[in-house]
Amino acid sequence: MARDPILVVVFLRGGADGLALVSPASDPDFIAARPEDLRVLRKGDGAGRTIAQDIADVDFRFHPAAAALADLYDAGDLSLIHAAGLPEATRSHFDAEARIERGIFGAEASLNDASGWLGRWLRAVAPGGPMPALAVGAVRPASLIGVDAAVAETLADLVLAQGHWLSDLLQRRLATGFGAHGALQRPIADLIGLSDLVRGRFWSTEDQALRTYAASVEYPEGNPLSGPLMTVARTIKEDLGLRIATVDFPGWDTHVNQAADFPAQVGALSQALMAFWRDLGPWQQDVSVVVMSEFGRRMVSNSSGGTDHGRGNVMLVLGPQAKGGRMIGRWPGLANADLDEGADLAVVTDYRDVLSELLTGHLRLADPGLVFPGHALTPLGLWG
Repeated sequence: MARDPILVVVFLRGGADGLALVSPASDPDFIAARPEDLRVLRKGDGAGRTIAQDIADVDFRFHPAAAALADLYDAGDLSLIHAAGLPEATRSHFDAEARIERGIFGAEASLNDASGWLGRWLRAVAPGGPMPALAVGAVRPASLIGVDAAVAETLADLVLAQGHWLSDLLQRRLATGFGAHGALQRPIADLIGLSDLVRGRFWSTEDQALRTYAASVEYPEGNPLSGPLMTVARTIKEDLGLRIATVDFPGWDTHVNQAADFPAQVGALSQALMAFWRDLGPWQQDVSVVVMSEFGRRMVSNSSGGTDHGRGNVMLVLGPQAKGGRMIGRWPGLANADLDEGADLAVVTDYRDVLSELLTGHLRLADPGLVFPGHALTPLGLWG
């Protein structure tokens, strides 16, 4: 029986350095712009893995800490879209995140509500199931504004007063108290229903806690992404109707001491994604993952051993539905005349083109204009 497709969005909060994650290692302008510890080398113990590609006469390489991403790419499961991002420049984290997650700006912004791009997809499709959308974290991302979505760091957080002897009493009081008010009746009923579902499916009376998730593989210990991705994997496997999951991964604002901090971030991303992908097993056929950030970093390093806010960045798409093992799009180059404002990797691929192909190719949405109104799609061939 065919299952509905699922999209997982991993957002790298802080502006990840795409030029170091997927690095133009042989570019002479890039070599001149940064010291060795902020580039990916081509020789020696710290050399990055070569990326087979045909979009530019450049030796692109994965960061040395991204070995698992390189394995996924070589296996044909991972696609890379470099020099992607917002069509409108901004160096503000908050502004860039709001724009990229809303997906409507410029002339179209005044004609539409403040919903997020994932919220508009969910409204257009109206999927059934008890949990069509899950934001793993403490807050709902702007991409899910406009729809109901479960927001939790673990599935246990969705159980009302988990393990407390007053749990049943609290649910009855909510239902007969707040739930008796018209405006609150449906959300209270949904809250109680989801709590009952999770508790009934996963609760251990003996332990007075949710049963431990038995993953198919070992996730890396101490990795900040392991827990969130395990929650997503468990939700997918337990057939809770999940269609959209979002995971935030902060810590990418590397103004200072990037050589020490960035490899740990990349290693955590790479290793946790590989564990998640292997854990899915046969569910891989139903899942696509997109990894994105609000903007990239400047080409030239700063005086504090880091990089400042830039523009163009790399997007990652993981999933066997796409034709992986490729870099897609166009590489603008890093010569001074090719840079945005003489400082940044230029944006030559609108990030909405990448997401639109995920919506149409993976989520089977006939008209991406329902999610990105006013945007003229430029096909990338992600599924071609």
